[in-house]
Amino acid sequence: MTSILFLLGSSRQDGNSEILAREAAKNLPSGVTQTWLKLSDYPLDAFQDFRHEEEVSYEMPMGNAKTLLDATLAADVIVFACPVYWYSLPAPAKLYLDHWSHWMRVPGLEFRAKMKGRYLFLTTSMAGSEKKEAEPLIQSLQLTANYMGMLWGGHVLAHANAAGDVLLQLTALNAAKALFK
Repeated sequence: MTSILFLLGSSRQDGNSEILAREAAKNLPSGVTQTWLKLSDYPLDAFQDFRHEEEVSYEMPMGNAKTLLDATLAADVIVFACPVYWYSLPAPAKLYLDHWSHWMRVPGLEFRAKMKGRYLFLTTSMAGSEKKEAEPLIQSLQLTANYMGMLWGGHVLAHANAAGDVLLQLTALNAAKALFK
């Protein structure tokens, strides 16, 4: 692991999921490159599915989509730092994944082949106390990793509502510190 992309998906600055990711990052070896991107700082247009339309091809992305594509391809490891929103990913993180469907269809890009063998992790937090409420989000990313031929590295889940509540969750903080071991 030489390069890690941390994708911050919360609408909250310094949210609990981000705190977990930062705890995990503290234990990385000094030679590991870390890139931190707040997805809301790179707004994307809605994904347009043209697969079944004649004479329409997927072009190389531009603007924010190109920035996110380049950061994704430069990373050996991708970490989603996203809270559970309505049992799933926050909208910016889901939209980012929707754009993977575009990137897989850009002629010559070979996005899916390039993602094969890379790692995918998740740090997440939720207001509720029932782990089953976070399972759709976790499973969504596990299935994404499987579909893409990526390796699922694991996840850390904290039960935290207000900003900073995760700092009281010692089990989750310790799990974050051990995430990349």
